[in-house]
Amino acid sequence: MTDFLLLFIMGLAGGLLAGLIGIGGGVMYILVLPYLLIGMGFPEQEIVQYTIANSIFGTMFAALSGNVALIRRGEFYSREIVSIGVFGTITSILVLHLFVNTPKYDKQLFNYVVIIIMAFIAIRTLLQSSRPTGAGFEKRVSNFALGLIGVGAGSVSALSGLGGGTAIIPILNSGLKISMHKAKAISLGVIFITAFSLSVFNLLERPMTDFTNQSTGYIVWPLALMISFGVVIGSPLGVILARRLSNKLISYIFVLFVLVVIADKAMQLI
Repeated sequence: MTDFLLLFIMGLAGGLLAGLIGIGGGVMYILVLPYLLIGMGFPEQEIVQYTIANSIFGTMFAALSGNVALIRRGEFYSREIVSIGVFGTITSILVLHLFVNTPKYDKQLFNYVVIIIMAFIAIRTLLQSSRPTGAGFEKRVSNFALGLIGVGAGSVSALSGLGGGTAIIPILNSGLKISMHKAKAISLGVIFITAFSLSVFNLLERPMTDFTNQSTGYIVWPLALMISFGVVIGSPLGVILARRLSNKLISYIFVLFVLVVIADKAMQLI
């Protein structure tokens, strides 16, 4: 019962972060899921694969809830979302099939990848919070350029279980001068497309070890559904809060969570 309450709280917090930052709630899920999966008896040699799959599943619902709120506000940018999302989906499935869901991608390598991505997120977030909020002249972005962004986003999503917003937002905002608010909205749309596709793939995937415990493929239903329940509540609240809190305060709250994840993964490597 305590584990399920913890999952609900993580889902709620992940949903809030998804709505606030626009990168999905995976930063919370990859922190807790490995411990719960081990406690449920899942094979340790595939904990990484189960963690990524169920984190992506929760991220899908975080993005879905956030997108519903954005669509109601008329802030859904279909051209950018579809262009990035299609390339992101293709890339993420390839990376998942050819590399992540294989014995090559073990717990140690996963922890290194997460630390690197999280460190990048923390530095970028702090730098962004100190810059003026004005976006400058917004560039017209070609579908080809959007596709390349999708390749990066899809790779990050498959390798870490995080939303691809870690790649999408800095490129759109800092590189292409698209406002942070619009970049977050595009990111949430793309995350839903890629996370939905990866979740279907993980449901159909056959784990390397013959072990099932209320699971289908790599999706463990008690974990995935409890996270998603919290997410559905938290994500719309995050979108609302994003309009009321200052960018600096949001950034500092988020970086605090990121540093906790970095510390956890670093301790596992020692």
